[in-house]
Amino acid sequence: MSAPIHKYSNDSGSSRRWIAIILIFILVAAAGFAGVAFYMANQGPEPARSASSFTGPTPPPPPHYYCPLDGTEVPDRSAMTNRPIVVQVDNAPPARNQAGLSKADIVYEAMAEGEVTRFSAVFACREADVIGPVRSARLIDFELVPEYSAILSDSGASQGVSELLSGTTSIPNIDDNAFHDAAYWRADDRVAPHNLMTSTTGIRNAAAGAGFEVTATLVPLTFKEDNPAPAISTISVPYSGIADVSYRYDPATNTWLRFIGNEPHMDANTGTQIAPKNVIIQFVEASESSIIEDEGGNHGMEYKLLGTGKALIFRDGQVIQGTWSRADRSQVTQYVDASGKVIPLNRGQTFVQVVPQGFQPSWS
Repeated sequence: MSAPIHKYSNDSGSSRRWIAIILIFILVAAAGFAGVAFYMANQGPEPARSASSFTGPTPPPPPHYYCPLDGTEVPDRSAMTNRPIVVQVDNAPPARNQAGLSKADIVYEAMAEGEVTRFSAVFACREADVIGPVRSARLIDFELVPEYSAILSDSGASQGVSELLSGTTSIPNIDDNAFHDAAYWRADDRVAPHNLMTSTTGIRNAAAGAGFEVTATLVPLTFKEDNPAPAISTISVPYSGIADVSYRYDPATNTWLRFIGNEPHMDANTGTQIAPKNVIIQFVEASESSIIEDEGGNHGMEYKLLGTGKALIFRDGQVIQGTWSRADRSQVTQYVDASGKVIPLNRGQTFVQVVPQGFQPSWS
């Protein structure tokens, strides 16, 4: 009979192994804590954090404001809400070179009488310290002043025009006769009557003093960015022998350099040549009125700027043959192409050459 097999009991050995494992774990953990403590002890103090180091949400970009009449950027919202001023500016030879025309947003030129033209310069977003020479109001002002909800600046008017002005409430008239001390002065370096000057600040201050509103909400014209594609180099608008207007395209600035005869048309304020971004030739119904405008017995010209008609729009060195339309005196004229789409203008000054139907401009 074989001997019984006895199982070996190792309980005491297992206990010793567990104790050893626990001791090793304790030693490893202690070493780890000691290493962290040593690292922290050898670090300098955490630098102080200022409030400026905490960045919040990215602020929105600053707003941009644009002039409703020439599309250029202006410094603040208030420049967008200036009530426009229409200044009647002389263009007889002794009046040249005029002051301040390059600061106007839009300049209209039309034949007056005696073979000379007159400018109706529209100032809204930019200030001009000197404008002139200022001359008398004309019938065209009854179209342009309501069109831009503007204030009229002039040196007075003929009896016929004065009677019409006194009979309307839609044209606030800051003329030299009533507001000379507030808004006008005579320049020493010019010969009368071609030496009467004014300024945008003077006209607005006089208008405010007279109780007229000097701010306005204007419907902006349609503008685009420059896209030069030169195809035309010259424009000719031959009003008369002493008002032979022309423009030459300048590709470096994408502007139209203005000439009278062969002489560059300069702004006396800046000493630089007048150079609009856009030139528009607007064909309208024109006729002599019954109003006598001068001692020579010349009759004032009447231009119909309501309705529709042909227009040539010059921009980017090109010409667009379009149509102008204006249904109401309080509306600004729209210029559209053959498909009826509004023709956007380049940002900057616009000269509008008002001519009678049948007039023969040329370009090349």
